[in-house]
Amino acid sequence: MRRRFRAFVVAPVVIGAFAMTSSVAFAQGAAARACNGDIQAFCAGVPHGDGKIVQCLRSHQQQLSPGCQADMQRAAGLMKEVVAACEDDVHRYCAGAAPGTTRDCLRTNFRELSMGCKRELFEAKKAM
Repeated sequence: MRRRFRAFVVAPVVIGAFAMTSSVAFAQGAAARACNGDIQAFCAGVPHGDGKIVQCLRSHQQQLSPGCQADMQRAAGLMKEVVAACEDDVHRYCAGAAPGTTRDCLRTNFRELSMGCKRELFEAKKAM
C-alpha cells in the first residue's frame, strides 16, 4: 500500500520533470524532423521552451501525421521507462524539491543516482 501511494505522489513529479527534458530533446532531435510539418501546421505561433511545442502537438494528436504520432508514442514510452527507473531516486533525493525543480535536483544529485536511473536517462537522451 505504501509503495502504491508513493508511486501516485512521485510519478507525476518525475513525469513533469522529464517531460520538460524530453520536450527539449524532442524539439531538437529526430522526432522534430518527423514532426516538423506538424509543428509548422499546428504550432507555428507557439513560443518555444517549457515543453510548449510538445503540449501543442499533444493537443492536435488526432491530426498529426503518422510519423509524428509514432515518434510521440515512442517518446512517451521512453518517459515511462525513465519514470520507473528513477522513482526511488526522486523520492530519496528530491522529495522536498519545489515544484518544477525535480530535473535540476536530479542533475545536482546525478553522481548519487542509481545505475538504473542513470542508464535510462542516458538511453532516453540518446534515443531523442
